Amino acid sequence: MKVSDFIGMKVIDIEAKEVGKVEDLAVTIKECLVEQIFISTGSTLSKKLFAVKEDDIAAIGDYVQLKFNGEALENKVKVDKLDDLAPKESRFKNLEGKVVLAKEGMEIGKIQDMVINPSECLINNVIISMGGTFNRKQFLISSDDIAEIGDYMILKLSKEQIEQMAVD
Repeated sequence: MKVSDFIGMKVIDIEAKEVGKVEDLAVTIKECLVEQIFISTGSTLSKKLFAVKEDDIAAIGDYVQLKFNGEALENKVKVDKLDDLAPKESRFKNLEGKVVLAKEGMEIGKIQDMVINPSECLINNVIISMGGTFNRKQFLISSDDIAEIGDYMILKLSKEQIEQMAVD
């Protein structure tokens, strides 16, 4: 499942009552982990956010089902801003669009999405897009292909290796 498909999914409690939707994820790309899932509840004007971990999830299909009910949800710590739950640099929405460099320092594309297994809190691949609007290509990398990630993502791969991996 792509993160872009996961964000926005409806979240229900163990009693099949809707409690919110998936707002964002905290990820550790180099360890291939989804650390937390952030859920928003309430309306746009009175939105509150809370975090759940793998142990809080009963099932993921067309909906994310939590292991607790609405009463237990009331006891969850809720905040007004995601910054109060996790730093920006660990959240997917902050990683999306980050510039990716080949090992020679050449810009080769941007982080477009991630392929995740949300029920096991694993990142399978990072999807990188390269090229312009009419000649866009994509390729998948794993954590083994990443040398460093900070303001940019630097890969262990050469530009030539990346061009061989890219598909339309």
